[in-house]
Amino acid sequence: MPEHSPVTVSVRSFVEFFDESSLPVAVDTYQRGFVWDLEKVTQLAEDLVAYEELGEEAPPYYVGTVLVHRSPAKGKRFIIDGQQRLTALSILYRQLTGSLPEQFAMTYSSRSARRIRSAAKTFQHLRKPGKEIFKRIRFTIIEVDRVDLAFTFFDTQNNRGVPLHATDLLKAYHLRAIEGDARERLQTLCASGWEQVQQSRTALGPEAEVKDSAPRLFNLFLWRARCWTGKQLGPGGHDALMEAFQKDTWPLTGPEDGIPLYRSRQNRLGTHLRLGEGGQRKIQTHPITLSENAADLPFAIRQPVHRGIGFFLYAEKYGALLHWLLAEKANSAERRNFQTIYTELMGANSIYLREIFVLGALMYADQFGEERLWEFALWYEHALGAIRLVKQQVRHEAAKNFFRDDALNLLDVIAGAYLPDQVIGHLKRHHRHDRIYADEQIETGKGVQGRYKRAVLSYFQMPSTNLKGKTEWIEQLVNMDQEEVRHVL
Repeated sequence: MPEHSPVTVSVRSFVEFFDESSLPVAVDTYQRGFVWDLEKVTQLAEDLVAYEELGEEAPPYYVGTVLVHRSPAKGKRFIIDGQQRLTALSILYRQLTGSLPEQFAMTYSSRSARRIRSAAKTFQHLRKPGKEIFKRIRFTIIEVDRVDLAFTFFDTQNNRGVPLHATDLLKAYHLRAIEGDARERLQTLCASGWEQVQQSRTALGPEAEVKDSAPRLFNLFLWRARCWTGKQLGPGGHDALMEAFQKDTWPLTGPEDGIPLYRSRQNRLGTHLRLGEGGQRKIQTHPITLSENAADLPFAIRQPVHRGIGFFLYAEKYGALLHWLLAEKANSAERRNFQTIYTELMGANSIYLREIFVLGALMYADQFGEERLWEFALWYEHALGAIRLVKQQVRHEAAKNFFRDDALNLLDVIAGAYLPDQVIGHLKRHHRHDRIYADEQIETGKGVQGRYKRAVLSYFQMPSTNLKGKTEWIEQLVNMDQEEVRHVL
């Protein structure tokens, strides 16, 4: 290909890829960290040993395509796709040769560093090939010289065995959208904040299995909160996330680097928000430096999302608010009592009902903070508990239909409410379900319905054999003095 071509394609060995260029190999900010688990590391070592045993007559060991953005201006070659393979092979290379490859300048977060150390320890206890293997490993190298081409390739490629989720593509898109003189510094700040969103752990789901919390935050909560309106409750998924958080985002307007603000519980006066190079957040026109807690950012969950920094701060805010709601140790009776309902009552219910309980609670907390949070949770749990008593098997559709079949979609009620009374009043008017609770004849402790019934009786400390009086139990608790409530619970 002519030298002026924006794209070049070649086949290179592992050693040649690192040696045959004056520019070091690096990882740009939009890339995710090293995510290979020990199973993939073990498989790589076993595959290479098996290949080596075929002897010199075997053809080269081909491991796919590596996409590279060559940037003379920054003095680096940035890996677009292939980072996982190159990192794992570099770990092995260091163990076999005692050093990293020439021109290796890939840096990693602390989270990735832990996985790299685990991979290195795994390699130590496995059979390994000889160091000559790296001359026989082959890649197809696609090298581009323009950042727009780099992102085009990034958006259409997958890492080997680790498909890109919509949130990975959204991260890349919005990092690219960041502009201004401090672009690189702001990209680094946003990428760091995004990693905090990924690492966030809440009380929802099998935490040991969750390696990246961003897909769950966007799929289960943010997309639903924004898009489940009226009777329109779509299925979500990859394309829906890309539509809502990429195509439907808004360009920045007004002061340079200023993110427009909208009316919310935490914002009455601010018009724009700025992210400084040092990570400080300031509201314009009143120069108030916000707290370091991302949950305090003055956003509303259904507000327009603005490209670039606005997207990342929005994600940080709701990742932090979800953690505050479910997992952070509560320093108030309201939140302690809310968390007790979540763990003791919703914990005995269907996972699908737990998801929509958290969805509604996240929107409520965004609108009203801790104000009457416990009372809201009691009535909301009561509404969802009626579904459990009617259905032995609660499927995904049953949970979604709770909003669709409501007199008014509860999410719309919360988003449009000015007072907690409006939300709680809606639940009390439309979701008392006296007949369902009065008529239940479920054997306490037997099956999924019986376990839920036992949890309710235990929570309200009732010796009763049925749930007929549950609405009265709720009202009695709410009317008790707060100090007495803390003592009872």
